[in-house]
Amino acid sequence: MIVLFVLFVLVIVPAAVALLSDTSILSRGAFGIGAPVVYSRQAISTQPVSGARDVRPSERGEFYYYSLVNYLRVIDVLEDGRVIAIARNHKRLCFSPTDSQFRKAGLVERWIYRWRFPHL
Repeated sequence: MIVLFVLFVLVIVPAAVALLSDTSILSRGAFGIGAPVVYSRQAISTQPVSGARDVRPSERGEFYYYSLVNYLRVIDVLEDGRVIAIARNHKRLCFSPTDSQFRKAGLVERWIYRWRFPHL
């Protein structure tokens, strides 16, 4: 009984999570068409926009520094590895897969923010 429990916890559960989250050791870094992705970027303005995260004022208080998170969906992968993603406003953006601010959405993130990703 204990052996089955250990087998279930150490083998079956991680395999199911990897299958459901579209990530595995073999496909690490590969973006498939329709995959939800996240792009984070830093912005500066006199007034933060809605949805801004980590808002901090500048030294003199003239500007605000904040980060924005875009929830996108992959629509094409080019031959050189670049990824074309689409936003909810149907804007197409091109990213390099080596960009540190561009990543696949995690399982929890896909569940919590599922309505923020565009539908294909």
